[in-house]
Amino acid sequence: MIRDIISNDLLTILLFCSLFLVIFLKKIEPTLFYLNLSLRKKELRNKLINNSLSIRLTDICYKILFLSNISILITFYQIKYFDHQIYFKLLKIFSIFYLFKILIDFLIGILFNVKKNLKNYIYSKLIYRNSLGLIILLFNFFIAYSYVNNHIFISISITFSLFYLIFSYTAIFFSMKKVIIKNWFYFILYLCTLEIIPYYYLISNVL
Repeated sequence: MIRDIISNDLLTILLFCSLFLVIFLKKIEPTLFYLNLSLRKKELRNKLINNSLSIRLTDICYKILFLSNISILITFYQIKYFDHQIYFKLLKIFSIFYLFKILIDFLIGILFNVKKNLKNYIYSKLIYRNSLGLIILLFNFFIAYSYVNNHIFISISITFSLFYLIFSYTAIFFSMKKVIIKNWFYFILYLCTLEIIPYYYLISNVL
């Protein structure tokens, strides 16, 4: 049975605002944009961490792009169609969660005087989420406007996103293996309390 194309003004506005945001990001910082799409994450990380540990306009835009589109995707996953109330509920949850995570990372850096390593870690996570936000936007366009029954594709999109996050953390930890080996006890403590447990509760309550 051919599925009707989803007709929702807010969804269309959100997706095309995301598209215009991508065009804006490509226009103001094309080098960063193309590096986000490439596999040369190490080169991009080195480029970013040479800057001060501060929030830039492009960081905020990429974060908005990611949070909005992951909220759209999870909305489709939960009820198989777009609902603005669920979307805004998820957007609120994800925004609070990631804001809390960023604040905790900054607080740890200040308390334990590990700003240099923290800077590398925060920007590394930012790089991979930038890329994931762009990928999820493509998923959302396909899900929203494809004639194909999209239930399986939604599940594939969620699975890909989860594996991408796992891959990104693995790549980040391998890139920082020298620091981790020297501080393996604190790393395991941090990983369990501030990465695995929060994500476990987020995924179990949202998905």
